[in-house]
Amino acid sequence: MSILNDVLLWSEKDLSLWLRDAARRLLLNEQLGPQDFRDFYALLKHENDIEVVDGLQANPLSADHIPAGGEAALSVTLKSMSDLENVNRIMPGQVLSFEEKGVTVIYGGNGAGKSGYARVLKHACRARDRGGEILGDVTKAAVGAGKPKATFTASLNGVAQTFHWTSGSVPPPQLSYVSVFDTSCASAYLIEGDAAYLPRGLDVVEALASKVVPEVLALMNDELKGIDVSLDILAGFNKETAVGRLLENFGEKTSRENIVRLGALSQEERDRLSNLELAIAEPDPILKYQSLKTSAAHIKNLAETILKKEKYTTEKALDKLKRLVKESYDATEGVDAAARALRVEDDLLPGSGEAIWKELFLAAQKYSTSVAYPGHDFPNCAEEAVCVLCQQSVEPAAGRMRRFNDFIKENATKLASEKKTALDDVLDQIDRSSLDFGFSQALAVELEGEAEGLVDRLKNYQDQINGYKAWMLKAARSVNLDDVPDLDASPVSELRKVAAIKLWKARFYKKASNPEKLKKLSNELAELKSRAALALIVEAVLALHGRIVYRAKLDGCKGQLNPRAISAKSKDIAGKIITDSLRKALDEEFIKLGIGHIKTKLKERVDRGTVKFTLLLDLPAAKKIEQVLSEGEQRAVSLGAFLAELKLSDHRGGIIFDDPVSSLDHVRRRQVARRLVEEAAFRQVIVLTHDISFLSELIDSLGEAKVIPHLVHHLEWVGDAAGVVKQGLPWDKTGYKERIRQLEARVKKMEPWPVYPGEELVRDVRILYSDIRATVEKVVEDVVLNGVITRFSDMVGVGNLHKITGLRKQDADDIVILWKKGHRMTEAHLQAMNKDMPVAGLEEIKTDVASIQLLVDNVNKYRAKPAEA
Repeated sequence: MSILNDVLLWSEKDLSLWLRDAARRLLLNEQLGPQDFRDFYALLKHENDIEVVDGLQANPLSADHIPAGGEAALSVTLKSMSDLENVNRIMPGQVLSFEEKGVTVIYGGNGAGKSGYARVLKHACRARDRGGEILGDVTKAAVGAGKPKATFTASLNGVAQTFHWTSGSVPPPQLSYVSVFDTSCASAYLIEGDAAYLPRGLDVVEALASKVVPEVLALMNDELKGIDVSLDILAGFNKETAVGRLLENFGEKTSRENIVRLGALSQEERDRLSNLELAIAEPDPILKYQSLKTSAAHIKNLAETILKKEKYTTEKALDKLKRLVKESYDATEGVDAAARALRVEDDLLPGSGEAIWKELFLAAQKYSTSVAYPGHDFPNCAEEAVCVLCQQSVEPAAGRMRRFNDFIKENATKLASEKKTALDDVLDQIDRSSLDFGFSQALAVELEGEAEGLVDRLKNYQDQINGYKAWMLKAARSVNLDDVPDLDASPVSELRKVAAIKLWKARFYKKASNPEKLKKLSNELAELKSRAALALIVEAVLALHGRIVYRAKLDGCKGQLNPRAISAKSKDIAGKIITDSLRKALDEEFIKLGIGHIKTKLKERVDRGTVKFTLLLDLPAAKKIEQVLSEGEQRAVSLGAFLAELKLSDHRGGIIFDDPVSSLDHVRRRQVARRLVEEAAFRQVIVLTHDISFLSELIDSLGEAKVIPHLVHHLEWVGDAAGVVKQGLPWDKTGYKERIRQLEARVKKMEPWPVYPGEELVRDVRILYSDIRATVEKVVEDVVLNGVITRFSDMVGVGNLHKITGLRKQDADDIVILWKKGHRMTEAHLQAMNKDMPVAGLEEIKTDVASIQLLVDNVNKYRAKPAEA
């Protein structure tokens, strides 16, 4: 099992979520900053239900974050990388192919797109540091731009498979078998400048103990110092009261409910507090008791009087009056309707059947039955009978008289009379009643100060009910009771409440006259005073309690900030992987990389959870590594550690190096180049570099090895896009053989040759001869001088000196002639206007290009052989 897989399983089993999030960031990020530690602290509090930060969730280390492991027999190599989309300004449609059983070199100058390809490789292969976010073309609007994407073709134990990678998604696990080394890996092997070696994975555990835990603990301690838990605000409370007892042992376990309950006084309790203070301070409580009791009786009597007067103004009384008025009106209307019907049957005098006529008819009836015809019904319609009014014979009008009598006897007339009598009785009763409830000035004095505005309300109420009485009488007679005047709410309940309060106060004073009861009242007063004092600061007390609880919770988290368990894991991992075999592998790599003076020994050192094995330097005293080793030496140490780990892990996958040599290291370029070429005999090696000097050393090392397959690309700008893949090296970085091949291809494109070359073709020919001249110079450097002296090289090849002897004069002359011809033809020189020298023709150009290889062959053929030893 790999170290990272071991760390993953341990984190899932033993670490809290916030530490697992920290482990993920340590693995994926080159450095942790202050914001990371603040996030860890917030996640720690969130996990312990202390504080929740919106939008912040732990993202723990998982299998998606680490390279796949556990299959040592699986060999994964990259075949190609293509279909890049939304990756910087890299031109779409590019295909970057890789040599599976040797070295692939990708050279890109500044801004050529190398970093874009490198970042995609790092993200897809789950490199330790992934180079940050992959951006699209920032020079164009981002609207509608998709996520960065790429397609990889890889070989898994010889079987080709295609994988699709999208930024933000989990990379294909198979690609993580390809290892990546870059500057971030280098910094991870040498932590904090200590001359100490940490294998990948162990540094994550070490950093949890030595960086994350101390930084989070420091944040916690800083916050704890700023939490005010002073109890000064609680001083001065009577300890004999419930409030005093609650606050005496104030702490995190103190009940907030009790604080709120005791610190909240109802208005009734506040009134009781005031009355208790007055009662206890009263010099003659009995006299005060009697006075209050008498006043309460007066006010109660007033309330009862008003209640009696209100019987005429109640809604029930109004409804009754409305009913009587309506019934009387309706009955009268019924009589009037009958009278109209009576008049319809006969031609009667106006008003017949109405009230005056009715009185006349009743008088005649009374006279007839009691005087004129006693013992006879009315009307007496016998033959000899005469009308009691007109003294004429009744016979002709007998029928009419009977109808008149029937009309009088009908129910409508009788009902109207009854309803009118009932209404008149009620109105007479209202008219005779007095609604004055006797609110005197003496009562006004007794009520003053008891209830705000009560005296004025009583005066207004008196006027209102008097006016209400007058309205009822007038409205009933006019049969219009719609516009009912408004009445204020009855003051009866308010008066009763005032009377009850006076009686309640009176009892206080009565109790205050009794020594035993006075003591109870004093105790009650003390309780209420303490609660009233607490009420003034209850919010501050609750806030203090909250801070105490918060501080206690933080203190409770300190157990999670003890690095001992993490230290134990560091030691356990170190015991498994730091072996003498690793020490020997490190020494071998250091020697190959030119830093053999750095020796290692297995000396365990535990520092704040960190288990380290020191890289001992040949120094008289311990020093920081940056004070002793150059940047190049430090990079070489890290590269050696990377290669040593791969060797011991039986890793068979490809490896990618992104700028493996420090640009400041002029000494070890050749050793590093040779070491990478050597490694290519066992696995796929992919090198991305912008360092032209290192590129030259790498090409030279490949030339020396001869049997190592290799593939070379360089990246260029085309138009406004970068990252265009070109095979081979740029023209000015190639050897003479590649130059001859390119020259021949350019000549081929000039066919067919016109009779008279145009200006553009003439210029192409002059440029071609410039390159012929440069190629001749390259032949002199590489063949004639045989690499003894190379421009920008850091050495003189004295060992090859014998190879430059015996150069024939004929060969030297041929070289000079061709070089001068190129010098004469080049476009770099201003041609004489009047000379009008023509350029060479197609066949001549072909001959000149071919002569370069002929020169090389002749130099090698006739070079004097070295003397026998």
